[in-house]
Amino acid sequence: MGDEEYVLLVGVHAGRRDALADLREVTAAGPVGEAVAGAAVLHRGLDRSTLQQGGGGTLAYGIGTGAAAGVVAGVVLTAPLAGAAAGAAIGAAVGHRLSRREVDDLAAALDDAVPVGASAVLAVVRADRLDLVRGALRHSLRATARLLEDDPLRRLARSLVRGNPTATEALGGRPS
Repeated sequence: MGDEEYVLLVGVHAGRRDALADLREVTAAGPVGEAVAGAAVLHRGLDRSTLQQGGGGTLAYGIGTGAAAGVVAGVVLTAPLAGAAAGAAIGAAVGHRLSRREVDDLAAALDDAVPVGASAVLAVVRADRLDLVRGALRHSLRATARLLEDDPLRRLARSLVRGNPTATEALGGRPS
């Protein structure tokens, strides 16, 4: 299983509603969802882009990590609730900062694929199941696969597959 290959599937949509509908489709339980290691919707604006991840995302990851670290520090300092709250706040700030940087890098890396004003479903997909997942993007105007060779795309892919140790390892990261 460790030798699986993954690609980034980019499904371009005219609007957010269609992109979110397709995101739900590719992350639902079943054969399609099992082929997807992580997914998100990129909303590309003129002056700012946003990334909305299915199942949490970078911000939630930062909050959870910070809260866990805060509880540990709080137990040591005999104030676990205060430690968790402080840790969550710090984790949220770090998670948000990482998210902003990742989104900016991603928008630049996908500049030619996702036009301003469009939304795109981004899915890290097992290469051998690409056609199945591409078929599930029913509302997309076009869907293309990108090899995860570029550093911004590889970093984003690792961010999307947090919690999936097989995919993280295949993408050259440490399992979380």
